Amino acid sequence: MARSSGGPAAVAELRSGQRSRTMLLLRALVDIASAHPALPGPLPPPRDAWHLLVRAERRSPAAVDRLLLHPPVGVWLNRCLRRLRGLEPGDGPLWSAVGHLHAVAASAALLAGIDFRGAVPVRDGGVILPALGLARIPDRADVAEVVMTDRKAVVVSGPYAVTLPADFAEEAPGWHGLRRLRGEHRGIVCSPYVDDIDPYRDFLRIRGPQRLTDKERQGWQERFDSAWRLVAQQREVDPRGIGACLSSVVPVPYVAWPEPFSASSPEAYGCVLLGGATDPLTLAAALVHEAQHIKLSALMDLVPLIEQGLEEIHYAPWRLDPRPLRGLFQGVYAFAGVTGFWQDRLRRAGSGPAGDTAAFEFALRRAQTSSGLRTLLDHAELTPMGQEFLHRLEERLAQWLARPVPSVPGRLAADLIEDHRMVHRMRHLRPDPGRLAQWARAWRERSEPPRELPGTSVRPTRTEALTRPALARLRLRDPEGFARLREGGGAGSPDGGDAPDRTAPDRTDLNRAALNWVALDRAAPDRADLDWAAGDTTAALRRYRGRVAADPDDIAAWAGLALSLPGGPARTALLSHPELVLAVHREVRTAPGTGPDPVALARWIGARTGR
Repeated sequence: MARSSGGPAAVAELRSGQRSRTMLLLRALVDIASAHPALPGPLPPPRDAWHLLVRAERRSPAAVDRLLLHPPVGVWLNRCLRRLRGLEPGDGPLWSAVGHLHAVAASAALLAGIDFRGAVPVRDGGVILPALGLARIPDRADVAEVVMTDRKAVVVSGPYAVTLPADFAEEAPGWHGLRRLRGEHRGIVCSPYVDDIDPYRDFLRIRGPQRLTDKERQGWQERFDSAWRLVAQQREVDPRGIGACLSSVVPVPYVAWPEPFSASSPEAYGCVLLGGATDPLTLAAALVHEAQHIKLSALMDLVPLIEQGLEEIHYAPWRLDPRPLRGLFQGVYAFAGVTGFWQDRLRRAGSGPAGDTAAFEFALRRAQTSSGLRTLLDHAELTPMGQEFLHRLEERLAQWLARPVPSVPGRLAADLIEDHRMVHRMRHLRPDPGRLAQWARAWRERSEPPRELPGTSVRPTRTEALTRPALARLRLRDPEGFARLREGGGAGSPDGGDAPDRTAPDRTDLNRAALNWVALDRAAPDRADLDWAAGDTTAALRRYRGRVAADPDDIAAWAGLALSLPGGPARTALLSHPELVLAVHREVRTAPGTGPDPVALARWIGARTGR
C-alpha cells in the first residue's frame, strides 16, 4: 500500500480489520443501550437482535459479513454510539435509532435463510432492511414485523403485508430492492450498490429514500461502466484492489467547483458519495481517489501511522482552507493514486487534447502530492511505520517527478500550483500588526523597511472556488470551445480603458465544451482569466491591474497579477509573500482607488526582501 496501490490480498486484510472493528462497536452499542433507561421503547431488547445475529453467523458467516461491511451500517453505528454518549443530537426517537439494530439482524437472518420473527422500526413510511431493500408501509405504524418461514419472507404491519421476492435485488409490489452498478473490463469487475434508499447511505446527513428513475439509473450505469473501463486499464493503482473496496455508490445533490463532488468516510467503509453526472475520465479519477481514502482509513484503524495531527493550520495544495496533518496524510495518499492514474493516461493518450489533458492533470497532481508530502515529513509526528510508509511513497513519487511533460500543460499546472498557494496565503495568513505598520510607514516615507519580514498567524476565513483551473482544463480538453469562449469576450472586467468592453458570449454560438461551462451554472468567465489561460500574459496583466484598481481586495486578481508579471522583484514578492504585499497595500490606502500601484509596491517589497 505504501507504493500507493494495494491489491485484493491487502484489501482482504483491511476488510477483516473493518469487520472486527464493527463487531466491537456493535457489542459496545448493545451493552450501552441495554443499560439505557429510555430503551428499548416499543421494540424488543437490543440483546434479542444480538442473539439473532449470532444465530445468523452460525448458519452463514458470509451473510453476517455482508451486513457488518455494508457502509450504511457503519454510519448508523457510529452515529448511534455518539448519540448514546451525548456527543451528537438526535434525529427522531432514540428507540427508533437504536432499534435499527433489529433491522440489521433481520437482514442477516434473511440472508442466512433462518426462520424467525422480529420487530423492526418503521421510518419514512417504510422498513429499511440494510443491504437488501425497502418495504413500503402504507399506514403510520412505528413498528412492523419481519417474518421468515420456509424461505418465504414478509414484512407485516397491521393489515398490510409486503412479500419479499426470492431475489432481494428484484422489484416487487411494495418492495424496492437495493440495486447494483456493474463495470467489467478484461475480467476485472466492480459491482457496487447504487444506494438510493437507505437513510444512512449519505454519511453527511440522514436522508429519506430518493429512488432513481429507470432513466437515471441507466445513466449512472453507463457512466460507471465507461469510467470503470478506464480504471481497469491502468496499472499504477491495482484495479482489482479498487474493485474489492468499492461497496456502494451514493448519488447526492451536492455541487462542488471547479471539480465534481465526491467524498468518502472512515465510518462508511467502501462508500463513495458522487454528485451528479460527469465525464468518464473525471469519474474514473474520482473512483481512484476515493478508493485510496477508503484503503488508508482502514489501514490506519489497524496500524498507527501518525500521532495527534488534528490541528487545522497546515496548507493543503488541493484545498483553500487550512487542514489538519491527518487530513493532509489522507490527501497525499489519495492524490498519489490519482497521479498514478494520470501518469498511465499520459502514457496511453498520445498527442492532441487527450494527451495535453493527461499531461496537465499528471503535472498538477504530482506537484500537489509532493508539496503535501514535504509538509508531512517536515511537521508530522510520525510513527516508525508512518515514516517508512511515507518514504516508500516518496520513492514512487520521485519517479513521477522526473518525467517531462509538454510545455503548455506544464506551464498551466505550475501556474495553478502558485495560484492556489498565493490565494491561500492571502486568505488565511495575517502579518504581525506592529511590524506591518513599520513596513507601511517605510513605504509612505520612502525609507528603508525593517530588516525582518513580519511574522504571520493563521486566521481561517471564508474561501471561494477559483475559476482558473476550470479554464485551464477547458483550453486543453477542447481548444476550439475555449477559443469560442474567449472570442465571446467573457465578463466585462475593468481594464483601464486599454481594450473595448466586449459583452459576454452568445451562448447559442458556443460548442459543446464551452456549453459545459454554462451547464455548471457559472457566470461568464472574466476576460483576464481567459487571457491568462490562453497564455496572453500582456493582456492578462493589463486586465488584472484593472481588477485590482476596481477592487483592491480581489484576492484572485492579485494572484492573477503575479502569474502575469514577468520575472523580477515584483513577481518574486507576490509569489513568496503575497500576504505581505496585500496587507501593506491595505494599510497605506485610505479608500478604493487611493492605494499605491500594486506592481510598484510589489517591486519595492521584492527588492528589499531579496527573495
